[in-house]
Amino acid sequence: MEIKLIDPIKDGKKIWLGDKEGYIRKVFRAIDKELCNSQYFVSGITYFEPGESSSMHNHPQSEEIDFVIQGEGLVLSGNEEMKFKKFDYMFIPKGVMHRHVNTGNETLILLWAYTPPGELPKD
Repeated sequence: MEIKLIDPIKDGKKIWLGDKEGYIRKVFRAIDKELCNSQYFVSGITYFEPGESSSMHNHPQSEEIDFVIQGEGLVLSGNEEMKFKKFDYMFIPKGVMHRHVNTGNETLILLWAYTPPGELPKD
């Protein structure tokens, strides 16, 4: 079958980005060229425990969408911040610096995808 069914935790690529204190999110990449021969997408899921965040980062050549599966938090960009909650979408234009922060009391689960594929700058 050409369709792939992927369990991001079991079958995905474990990416432990931002291992500094407070930046201990757990990232599982599920879709990319290596995992399923995707030509146009990179996608996965990230878990943030209460108080955790990503580091400030960008995708220099890629647009990103995020969907909040569970939890709430802040997305920061420059001097701006916006609150988000369960079932919100975020659109992040290519090259825009951003950071996600879990401000709630439960695990924040964020589904993300960006295209075209590209390497992330190092934290």
